[in-house]
Amino acid sequence: MLGSDVGSEMQHVYVVQGKSDKIKRVSALGEHQIKIVWEDDVTEIKDIAPLLLSHRLHARVKSENALFNTVRASPDGSRLVWDDGSSLSAKAVAKLPRTAMDAAEFRGLMADLNLTSDGLGSLLGLSRRAVTNYRSGDPIPRAVALAMHYIHERLHT
Repeated sequence: MLGSDVGSEMQHVYVVQGKSDKIKRVSALGEHQIKIVWEDDVTEIKDIAPLLLSHRLHARVKSENALFNTVRASPDGSRLVWDDGSSLSAKAVAKLPRTAMDAAEFRGLMADLNLTSDGLGSLLGLSRRAVTNYRSGDPIPRAVALAMHYIHERLHT
């Protein structure tokens, strides 16, 4: 399992097949993002907006920041729960793709895939300059992060 330090906030962990779908801890980060620690101590940041936006019963959770911030794990770790009684299954959250990426993880995935800036640019339809900028710390667009995670998962399964 690979990982890299990212500030003092968290350690990125490349998700491995068969990871736990029981929640140990969870905290709200805002903008529908949560930091979740699974039972096997894998830590991820997940954007749960797709799940919240797909069900009308989550209308308050998705629109009220104060309510969103009350997120916690159910006692058995099988669900995310909020103070208004709404909940999401841990299995559904676990299936969500990771959509965030920083420069350290970007560089790590490139190295793991043995790709140069030119090679990755060609694969993703990006200029060498864009790839170099992402490697150096420019914000990585969600679509690029999704593509990187997808490529890594497909080439290393």
